[in-house]
Order: sequence, then C-alpha cells, then structure tokens
Amino acid sequence: MSIPSLTRLDVIKRAWPLVFANAAVPLAGVADTFVLGLSGDKADLGGVALGGALFSVFYWSFYFLRMGTTGLTAQADGAGDRAETQRILLRALAIAGALGLLVFLLRDLIALAGFAILQGEARVEDKGADYLLARAWGTPAALACFALSGWLIGLGRNAATLAIYVAFSVINIALDLWFVLGLGYGPGGVGAATAIAEWVALLIGLAFMAFVLKRQSGWARGVLDRAKLLDPAAIRELFQVNVNLMIRTWSLVIGFTWFANAGARQGTAALAGNHVLLQVISVWAFVLDAFAFVAETEAGRAFGRRSVRDLRRSVQLTGEPMLIAGGAFAIATWLFGEAALTALIEDPEARAAAITYLPWCAVVPFLGAPAWLMDGIFIGTTSGKILRNAGLAAVVVYLIADALLAPTFGNHGVWAAFLVFYLARAGALMSAYPALERRLHSAPTASATDANPSA
Repeated sequence: MSIPSLTRLDVIKRAWPLVFANAAVPLAGVADTFVLGLSGDKADLGGVALGGALFSVFYWSFYFLRMGTTGLTAQADGAGDRAETQRILLRALAIAGALGLLVFLLRDLIALAGFAILQGEARVEDKGADYLLARAWGTPAALACFALSGWLIGLGRNAATLAIYVAFSVINIALDLWFVLGLGYGPGGVGAATAIAEWVALLIGLAFMAFVLKRQSGWARGVLDRAKLLDPAAIRELFQVNVNLMIRTWSLVIGFTWFANAGARQGTAALAGNHVLLQVISVWAFVLDAFAFVAETEAGRAFGRRSVRDLRRSVQLTGEPMLIAGGAFAIATWLFGEAALTALIEDPEARAAAITYLPWCAVVPFLGAPAWLMDGIFIGTTSGKILRNAGLAAVVVYLIADALLAPTFGNHGVWAAFLVFYLARAGALMSAYPALERRLHSAPTASATDANPSA
C-alpha cells in the first residue's frame, strides 16, 4: 500500500502543538529566573545558575529516555508493530522510575560533591544548594514524563505533549509567583515549584497514555508476555541506544556546565547575566526543537520503512521552516532584547552584564538550528554512535576554544567559544549524514515508497 508523502503543510500542522509544548518548558525556567530577578539579587540568580547547572548533569543525562523512546517508537510504528510500540513504553517507564528514585535518594551527596567542584562564592553556593535539594523531589516524575512524551511524539500525538507541558509551565509559573514573590522563599521556592509541577505533569501524561491505549483498543495481544517484554535482542538494542545517547547528552551537559562555570570565573554579575541570556536561548531552542521533533518521528518512520527518499524529504521539509524561524528569532532578540532585559532584571549589575552580551545571544537561534535539526534526524534513526561521537568531538572543540579565547577576551571570549560549540555540533553531524543514507541503501528490503516514486 502506498504511503502518502510528507508535505510542508503536514510539518506545520504537526509542529505547531510542539512549538507551544516546547516553549512551555523553558518559559518555566524563564519564570524561575525573572521572579528572582524582580525579588532577589545577583546571588539568588547566580545560585540558581550554578544549582541548575549541577542538577542538569544528572537530570538531562537521562534525557535519552525521551530521545530513545521517540526513535524506537517511531520505527516500530513505521513498521506497523503496535505491540512493540507499547513494549517500548513499558521498558522506558521502568528505567525512568528506577533512575528517578536513585537521583532523589542521592540528592544530598550530589549537592555536597557538586558544590565542592563548581567555582562560586559561598553565598551563591548556599542559594544553589537550596534550589537543587528542593528540585530533586520532582526527579522521578520528570524522568517518567521524558518516557511518556517520547512515546507520544513517536506516535505523532503532539497535541497530548502540548497539554502535558503547558500544564507543567502554568503550574510552575503560578507557584513561582506564590512561593517567591508572595512568600519570599527564594531559590528553594523556585525548586519546589518546579518539583510540584513535574508531578502534576506526570499525572496528566498518564491520563493521555490511557486515552491513546483506549484508541488502540487496549494493550496489544502478547504485549505483556514476559518473554517478549524482556526479549534479549530488544533489551540489548535499547541499552545500546540509550547508553550512546546518555554519553552524547553528558558531553553536551559538560559543555553547558562549563559555560556556567566560565561565567562564574568572570564574576557574579557576569554569571548572572549569562544565566539570564541562556534562558532566552533555551526558549528559542525548545521552540525550534518542535521541527526537530517532527524530523525525529518522520526520520524514524522512514528508517522503519527503509526509505531513503522519505528520509531526505524529512530533512528538507523540517529544515526549511526551522532555519527561517531561527533567523526570525535572531532578529527579534537583537531588536527587542535590551528592552525586555531592562524591564525584567532588577539588579543593575546583572542587567548591565546581560545587555552587554546580548548580541552573542541573539545569533544563537540561527547558528544553532542546523545542530538541532540534525540531532532530530539522528535521534529518530537511533544513530546513537554518531550522536555520541559528534557530542564528544564538539565538546572537545568547545573546551579548546574556551581555553584560547576566555583568558584574552574575558566574557566575550566565553560567548565566542560557546558559539563555536554549536558550530562544531552541526559540522560533526552533517559530515556523518551520508553514512546514514548508506545504511538505508544497504538494507535488505525497500519500502513501498521507494518502489513507487509517485506514492
């Protein structure tokens, strides 16, 4: 049976819910930053910057639960194996529960060891510890949401993903306002607001999981069969994909943590200003990732169908709007960023630092778009080794650039090296793309789409 080709309209229809869903996540982080900017000082902002960077090492290290689940689910869906899509979800939720509980139980040790390594003033580190210890209560729920959202995206259920993360963001922002501006809890209140919002998001995600399963007429026959659920080949594939994705994510987390620490070496004001600008970058990155998520699903389905033609089409039709949007966001940041920062940051030193380095921040959406797009393509095809190697190569290039530029140019050098990080990621992944097509060319079977160019 012929499978309809992906169109530009399909991409837009499927991306727009993810635009808002992805924007909701960093908007919660922006709210964390700006309620502290309005009520606290640069020590509060710096504390959340360091605490957030440290927590990210453990939190985003497990983002493979979202990425790997999306890729494997999309491939199983493309191959028409409904039972396997459901088994993938169960395996991912089991891993998420175990890892989330482990991070929660080790939260005090993580704080103690982490702040012994990071370079911040004593007051900044105390604020960071308050944030981290409160935030850790939401870790099990957050990791389970990774698995659930990855499964929903892999099935193309993007509106459900939107509902989950909009609810998370709304609750987080409301609690930020109450805990910080109302009750004066500071960084600890910010962490608690996020943790509570993550548990609510998990409950909503489980409700959508039940709805999707009902639409699929319940669990597929044999999906709960112990032998199939614990099939050694499937477990081995899951392990290999996730380990490579975890190493890849570690390399990126190291890069972002290094960026925070590099700012701390320039002083508390520079650290606070960099952190605020990084929240702006996070908003644009998450929004543009909507197109990368569509690319993940379509590349995974193309891989499941063994269709090079469909793979190329997914790159083209998701890349075009992503680059256009990245350019538009860069211009908007350049034109309106200073006014926004002036209105939202109370501390004069942090505000001045953010405005000084705003031009570096403004170009990131456009320069980062190719890296985020290629991430989506390789995640969807579960090309873990390529993502791992590209991530490691990019962070090495970044650390060398920072060592060369920061001592001479100060915080301007810190930002210049950070841009090199994005360019290195894109370059490494783009150079590996021809090998991905060769994998499909050498596949033993071809899809109906390949056999019928008019499909």
